[in-house]
Amino acid sequence: MRLGCARDADGIWLTQHALPEAHGALGWTFPETDAAGRELLRWPARGDVLRDEVVVVELDAPLAGCTRFEHDVWKAAWSSGELLLAPWVPYVAGVQVDAIRPDAIRPDAVCAWPVVPHVHMLPVRTPTLPPATHTNTFLVGDADVAILVEPAPIDPDEQALLERWARAHGGVIAVFATHHHVDHVGGVELAERLGVPLWAHAETASRIRASVARCIDDGETVQVGAAVLEAIHTPGHAPGHLCLYERTTGTLIAGDMIAGVGTILVEPSEGDMRLYLASLERLRDLDARFALPAHGGVIATPRAAFQHYIDHRLARERSVIASLGPEGQTIPALLPKVYGDVPQSVWPLASLSLRAHLDKLVAEGRAHIDEDRFRAAERVNEA
Repeated sequence: MRLGCARDADGIWLTQHALPEAHGALGWTFPETDAAGRELLRWPARGDVLRDEVVVVELDAPLAGCTRFEHDVWKAAWSSGELLLAPWVPYVAGVQVDAIRPDAIRPDAVCAWPVVPHVHMLPVRTPTLPPATHTNTFLVGDADVAILVEPAPIDPDEQALLERWARAHGGVIAVFATHHHVDHVGGVELAERLGVPLWAHAETASRIRASVARCIDDGETVQVGAAVLEAIHTPGHAPGHLCLYERTTGTLIAGDMIAGVGTILVEPSEGDMRLYLASLERLRDLDARFALPAHGGVIATPRAAFQHYIDHRLARERSVIASLGPEGQTIPALLPKVYGDVPQSVWPLASLSLRAHLDKLVAEGRAHIDEDRFRAAERVNEA
C-alpha cells in the first residue's frame, strides 16, 4: 500500500477511510496514491493489528477528497480520543509522541500504534488460541513515567523486542499483568530484567511464578505521567482479571474481556460465566470511546461490542435450555445442538464454554446435574 501525505506549516490533509486495524471503523488516514515521491516511513507488518507494509510519500498538494486539519485542531481532537487516526499518522504528521518513534531505515524498528497520546500498542507473538497469533502489549504514560502492560511473549526474540521497546522509552516504572494466562505473562521476568516492580491483582499473584510487588484491587487509581488509570476488577474469564481505564480519552485496556480477533473462552475450571457476564455489563456501562483488546485491533464502538458479547452469550444460554429437555443430556450430545454453527475443529473448546453455561444454569437453579447428564429444572419447563 502506498499512501500520500500532504501537509503545510499549519496543517495536514487527511481522508476518512474504514480502518482494518479498527475493525472497519471510520478513521482518518492519508489518501492512497501511486504518486512518486520521497519515502517518509515504512511501516512493517506486525501481528493481528498492522497487516500491511505501508509506504508514505509526501505530496506537493492534497488530493481530491481530503480534509485539511490545522495542527492544533487535530492534535486536540486526537488527545481527547475524539479522532481515530491510522497507526502511522501521528508519526508522519510530526507530533511528539511519548514512546519510541519508528525508524524508516533500521530493520529492528519498534513500530507501535499511538492510539491516543499516552497509550501505545505493540503486538507481540505469543502461544495464544487461534485465530489470534499475537498479544497486544502497551506502554501507558509519557516520556518520564510509564508502565508496560502485558509481559506476554515466551519467544526470546519477542521478549527482546519488548525489552528494547521499554528500555528505549526510558521511563518505565512498573510492569502490569492483566491476568495469569500464559499468553499474558510468558515474559513476566521482564520486570526483574528492567529492575522495576510487577503489578497485578492478588488472584493473579497467586497463580504466576514471579513475585508481585504490588497487588492492585478494584477501583485503585494509578497516575503515570499525564495519564490516570483506574483499575477495574473483571472476573469471569480469570479470577484476577483487571482492566485499565483512562477516563480523559475514554480508553479501556480490556485484556481478555473482549477480542478483536476470535472470541473469549470461559474455561469452567477457573472461569465463571455469571461473573463474566456481570463484568461485561460493567464495562459496557463505562461507555468508553475505545477498547484495546489483548488480541486484534482497536474496537472503536466498545459499548455496542460489549452488548453484542452479552447478547451472544445469552443466545447460547437459551439454546442450551431449549436443548436440555426433562430427560437430560450429556455434553457430547448437546454440542451439535448448541454449537452446530461452528466448525467441529473447535468443538473441544466449545465444550468448555458449554460446560460454563451449564454450571451457570445449575448455580441459578435453572438446570440440574445427575452424574454426567444435565436436565432442565421444572420451572424452566413450565415457562
